[in-house]
Order: sequence, then structure tokens, then C-alpha cells
Amino acid sequence: MTQRNESLMDKRKIACFLLCTAFLASACDKPADLPATAALENTTQVSMLFYEEQEAGTDLYPVRVLVSPEFLRLDDGYAESDFVLLDRHEKTIFSVSHEDGSIMVIENSPNDATLPADINLTVIRTPDKEAPMIAGNQPEHLQYLANGETCFQSVTVSGVLETAVAAMAEFAELLADRQLNNMQAVPLNMQTPCFLSRYAYAPAWHLQYGLPLQEWDSSGYKKSLVDFSDDEAMPLTLFKLPAGYARFSPGQ
Repeated sequence: MTQRNESLMDKRKIACFLLCTAFLASACDKPADLPATAALENTTQVSMLFYEEQEAGTDLYPVRVLVSPEFLRLDDGYAESDFVLLDRHEKTIFSVSHEDGSIMVIENSPNDATLPADINLTVIRTPDKEAPMIAGNQPEHLQYLANGETCFQSVTVSGVLETAVAAMAEFAELLADRQLNNMQAVPLNMQTPCFLSRYAYAPAWHLQYGLPLQEWDSSGYKKSLVDFSDDEAMPLTLFKLPAGYARFSPGQ
């Protein structure tokens, strides 16, 4: 095993240990009754996840995920940041820019296209037996392949924050439908089996195995879960769109 792979494995073990500790702490500290703030008007109970992400050529940046039965919100970790809001009932995505005073609207555009017959998806699952259990489940290292080529990898645990995982899958599938309906804008040399499976035909491929603790690929993309709570009281205003902002659809 190379020094780089050993380092990556050590980081995965540390991340799993910290997440396990956080999960146990939240379970032990949670009172028998809901927090008093939950009874206050203008708040709602959510699942909250904090990720750190990085893409090729960028520094690490924070991504907060807030999930309620009605909404999913992605932001930079504070109330005043730009944000993306998924209305789970209307199946509509809103991307809010405060600087521009605008809201990009991605409406539900169902597409029943199926995975092309010449693309074969496989997953190699390896239990990470050295990682601590999380909620009684063993994290797994998963390798996702299209036609034998590794597309990306993850460390995932099942049975944790399942409502949040379902919402993230809904979000990915809506974006994929949008992509499928706009494939003419994707250069042919980019339409590889990995691209098509990951962003168009099987966007929630990895989420069927549970909550991603880490994700990475060969392009320089990586994503790590650094904290979470499955019962957090948050202001309802975080799930409201600002009034007076101009709305437009992609391509306009």
C-alpha cells in the first residue's frame, strides 16, 4: 500500500471515529422531551449536516445541509449566505443570490429515460472493520464503477439520518432530470459512462447504501462529513424565499 493510500485510510478512520463520537454524544445528551425551542413558534425541527468540500483548484469550503419534511436547504453555514432550497412537495429547486437579488428556479421536469444498455454499473463494497460502529452499523468503503472504470469512491454508513439521505437523493434526481433534458449542451467528449451515470441516469446511485461520510474521485473532488445532528431547532425563515427578488430559469 502506498504512503498516500495509508494517509487517506488514516483520515477515513479518524473521520469515522469523530462522527461516531458525535453520534453517541448527541444520543446521550438528548433529553426525554424535545428542546424548549421546538415548542416556540417560527422554528422547525431539522436534520443538520456539515460537510467540507473541495474541487480541483479550490480550497476547502463548508456546506451545511438542513432537512425538514418539507424542504432541503444547502448553504455556507450561516443564515445570511446564498442558498439553494428544494421544495420537496413541489419538487422545485430555488438558487438564491443575495448579491444579484435573484432566484434561479429549476422546476420539476420528469424524464423517464433509463440507463443505456451499453453502460454497466457495479459497486465494490468492503466493510471498514477498523472503523468504529455508527448507530450500530459498520461503515463501508464503496467503489463505484461504470464499464469497469472507477467513477468515484465513498465511505458510507447505513441506518443513519435516513430522512436526510432521502432528501439528498430527491435533490440529485431533480438535477439529473434537468441534465437529461439538456444533454445537447453537454459536449460529446464529456458524455462518458461515468458522467452519464453519475449526473444523468443514476445520480442517487451511492445514496442507496446510506449516509456518505466521505466521497472522493480522481479529479480532485472530495467531501467529508464533519458534524451532524438529527434533531435541531432552526428558524422557519431559513426555508422562506426572499421577497422582491427577480426569478429566472436556467438558460434565460
